[in-house]
Amino acid sequence: MILLINPKTCKNHSKKEVCVREPNLGLLYLAAILDSRDIPVDILDLEQYRTVEINSLNELIKEKTRKYHIIGITCLTNTFHLAINIARTIKSHHPEKIVILGGPHASFQHEQILRQFGGNRGIIDFICIGEAEYSFLKLSKLLLSMPNYKTMFQKFKEKINKIKGLAFVGDKNKIVFTGFSNETIDMDSLPLPARYKLEPENYFYTVANVIVNRGCPYQCSFCTRQKLFKNRVRLRSISSLEAEIRDILSMQTYEYINFYDNLNISNDFFTAFCNMFITNQFNIPWGCELRVDKLTEPQVKLLKKAGCKLIATGIESASKTVLEMNLKKQDPQKVKKGIILLKKHELPIQAYFVVGLPGETKDTLKETLHFLKSLPLTKEDKVNFFLATPYPGSRLWNEKKEFGIKIIEKNFRKYDCEHVIFETNTLTHADLLEIKKEVKKIEQYYSPQ
Repeated sequence: MILLINPKTCKNHSKKEVCVREPNLGLLYLAAILDSRDIPVDILDLEQYRTVEINSLNELIKEKTRKYHIIGITCLTNTFHLAINIARTIKSHHPEKIVILGGPHASFQHEQILRQFGGNRGIIDFICIGEAEYSFLKLSKLLLSMPNYKTMFQKFKEKINKIKGLAFVGDKNKIVFTGFSNETIDMDSLPLPARYKLEPENYFYTVANVIVNRGCPYQCSFCTRQKLFKNRVRLRSISSLEAEIRDILSMQTYEYINFYDNLNISNDFFTAFCNMFITNQFNIPWGCELRVDKLTEPQVKLLKKAGCKLIATGIESASKTVLEMNLKKQDPQKVKKGIILLKKHELPIQAYFVVGLPGETKDTLKETLHFLKSLPLTKEDKVNFFLATPYPGSRLWNEKKEFGIKIIEKNFRKYDCEHVIFETNTLTHADLLEIKKEVKKIEQYYSPQ
């Protein structure tokens, strides 16, 4: 049997409080694929244990993992320490279990992770790199055929090496990466995310997230998406999205749907998507992420007619110098035009800004803040400022010298867009702390808690 674990990142809450987080889609897709192949699988979403303290959580992990042969754990950069703690807890009580790590951070840091926690360390057995739907399935089927993985590894080594997208410690403590797969995952071929696998007794989720595409045509310096999804942009079919929306509605627990990412990468897809909501008259509020600089008035009218309740968009900066230096191909004046159109038709906006990017100065920040003040935002809208963060896999991480940054914070727990991680040629640590203080006050003004 297989158990998939999502770390607990939210602070303890009362059971009566509404959880604004969304279920982890990566694990839901993996569970659906395994379930569709009649491979027994469960999900332990520790976010659902909102009132459990850390000591009790470790005991919970110990008991919940007892009956499973394979444990899959996902992580982001700032949740990596949580994933390792989970793996360490499992191995300390059940050393025979096979622990597989996945997620963006594990994909980009697999060598470092395996050196520290793989092999003789006995914490992590395998890492799935990138899109894991095929690699995790193939590896799981092979491991389930081994009564004892450690004694049978040599016998199955050749078969394991043929599974693309895996990393592990092989003979003589050598780290093995089996290479990237040539298979392109067709999202329409995947079963719907297995939301039914989430524990019903702790079901606090009221917001569902739905992926409309994978891949990205852009090359923003601070993003890992183009590296994580190496193949071309893949848009889902409207029929598959319609099926997932109906599935979400049938559960009668969700009150809102977020659609990711960049709904208007394709104008034809955007139009068909909005018309799907209009034709089917789906009775659930929804929001999406998109490029406002690409919007036309007919498109904004279509969004309104389709029942969209919120547009989230990455503005990042109003400085053309900063935008160009960080490969964000966006004209601030076109962004402003798009926002004016959205507000004309009374559509709420969540605007994201990134401060402290390479090229940022105190003057470019003033330019951005002046731009923000010029936007027709109202109390319905929200503004978020994030500190530039060089996530492993991003160009900022891979090309530090070229971008002129010096990383001064090595603790991955702080890679959450709220801490100062690097200095630039134009901004010191002290400068960035001052900028953070200033923009957080502005954020509070636009988005009071």
